[in-house]
Amino acid sequence: MTAAVIQADNIERALQCVYAVRPVWSGVVTAAEAVGLGRHCLLHAGPPFANPIRPSAPILASAALCCVHEGWAEDLGSARKMILDGRVRLHPAQEYDVVTPLAAVISPSTPLVEVVDAEGSGRCWSLLPSGSGPQIRFGSADPAVLERLRFRDEQLAVAFGQCLPTDGIELIPLAQAGLLAGDDLHAQTSGATLALLDRLAQQDLPAQVAEVLQSAPLFFLPLWMAACHLMLRASIGCGADQLVIGLSGNGQEVGIRLSGAPQHWLTRAARRPDGPRLREGDTLAAPMLGDSGVIDAAGFGAQAWGHAQAIAELMSPWLPPGWQPNMDCLRGQHPAFAGFGLRTGLDAALASQQACPPLVALAMLDEAGEQGLLGRGVCLTDPALFAEGGAESPQVNAPQVLVQLNQAVDDYERALTGNHLDELDRLFWNSPHTLRYGASEHLYGHAAITAFRRVRADSGQLARHVLERSVTTFGEDFAVANIVFQRPGVARLGRQTQSWVRVDGAWRIVAAHVSWATP
Repeated sequence: MTAAVIQADNIERALQCVYAVRPVWSGVVTAAEAVGLGRHCLLHAGPPFANPIRPSAPILASAALCCVHEGWAEDLGSARKMILDGRVRLHPAQEYDVVTPLAAVISPSTPLVEVVDAEGSGRCWSLLPSGSGPQIRFGSADPAVLERLRFRDEQLAVAFGQCLPTDGIELIPLAQAGLLAGDDLHAQTSGATLALLDRLAQQDLPAQVAEVLQSAPLFFLPLWMAACHLMLRASIGCGADQLVIGLSGNGQEVGIRLSGAPQHWLTRAARRPDGPRLREGDTLAAPMLGDSGVIDAAGFGAQAWGHAQAIAELMSPWLPPGWQPNMDCLRGQHPAFAGFGLRTGLDAALASQQACPPLVALAMLDEAGEQGLLGRGVCLTDPALFAEGGAESPQVNAPQVLVQLNQAVDDYERALTGNHLDELDRLFWNSPHTLRYGASEHLYGHAAITAFRRVRADSGQLARHVLERSVTTFGEDFAVANIVFQRPGVARLGRQTQSWVRVDGAWRIVAAHVSWATP
C-alpha cells in the first residue's frame, strides 16, 4: 500500500475510536481525589507558561483567589507574592486530563465533574460550575468570588453528588438536544443545559441544583469540554498523528496537542478574541484563554455555526470577510451528529492550508485581570500553529524541557547576584567557542570569561531586579533566555540574552550578550 492509503486507513481507524466513546457524567470529585493534586499546586488552561512565575494577569487573579480559598494565604496580595516567587506552582490542566474554562484555576479542593467512557476505561474531568454571579473563570480578583467558591464546595458539590443517577448521565443525547434547540455547544449550551435539568428532574432534585441549572445556561459547557477531550483522546495510538486533540490558550500563547505526540505542545503567540461587548469601552481583551477550544477542535462551537445560524448571525460583524462554514479540514462525521451536518477530526495538516483556519468561540476577558468578563467573542487561529506539526519542526516549549531550562536560568540568576564564581563557571560551556559580549567587553572562550569574573566588582554591585523574562526551548537540546533588568538606584534598563545548549546531559550557556538600553 502507498503511504497515502496507509495514512487514510489510520485516520479512519482513529475516527472509529472517537465515535466509539460514550461519555457519561459519572460523579463529582475534588481535584485532590481525581488526580492527586497536592498542596501549593494549581492547574490552569492552555500550554505551560514560558515563565511559570509570570502568568497572564487573569490567571494570576484566579490563582490568587484559589490560594486564599485554600487557606494558603491570608489575602490576595500575599497570594500573588506566593505565585510570583514560585512557592505556588502552576501546571497545565490537560497534563492531568483536566480541562478548565477561560481563566478558571483549579486547586486541590476544587470540585470537578468526572466524565467516563461507558464503553472503556477512559476518564477525565472539568470544573463544576457554580451558577450565576461572580465566577473564577472570569479572571478578576473579585473577593465576591470567594463566597461563590465556598457555596460551590460546601453545598453545590454535595447536592450534585447526591442527585446524580448511579449509572451516570449520558452526554451525547443532551448534546443532540442542544443542537436541536440551536446550540453550537460552546458559545451557547442553553438547550443542552435544559435537557440536563429535565434528566436530573427524574430524580429527587434539590432546590439549589434546579436553581443553579435554571440560572446558568452555560452549565453544560464544562461537561461537554470533558466529553470532547475524552472522545478526541481516543485517537491516540492509531497512527493518525496529525489529528488535533487539544486547542487552548493561557492568555499569552495558544497551543495544540496532536494525536501522534499527545504530551507535546505546539505553540504560537495567542490572538485576541473579538465580539459584542457587555458594555462600551476600549478595554483590551486578553489573548486566547481556556481549554474550551477542544469543543471547536471536535467540530462544534464555531465549526458548527453553519448549523447554529442565530449565533453565526450575531457574530457576523466579527467574522473574517466572506466567511463561510468550512469543514474541509475535518476528516470524519460522527454518526450521532451526522443529521446536523457536522463533521469532526480536525487535521492539522489540512488546517494549515486553509485560507481561514478553524475559529474558536470564546468569551472575552479583561487582559489586565481587573474587569473580568467583557462579552462573548470569536478567536481566529494562526495557520502557522497547525503547520508546526510537521516532522521536521522542533517542538517548542516541551513542558519537561521548559521546566529544566527555567531551573537552569534560576540557578544562573542566583549565582550571578551572589557572585558565586564556581557556579557561574559551571553554567558556561567549558569551550574555546563560548562567547560573552558585555556592556564594554568582548570575551571569547571559557577561560577569558572565567578570568573576567575574577577581577570584576564584588556581589554588592551585581544586585539586580528582573523586570521581564522570556524563555523558549526548541526541541530537547536548545533554548534562548532573555531578560530585562534594573540595578538598585539606576534608572536605565539592562538587557541580557543567552543561548543555552544541552551538553553531555546538562544545560550550558554557549553565548551571552548584556547591554544597556538607550535612554
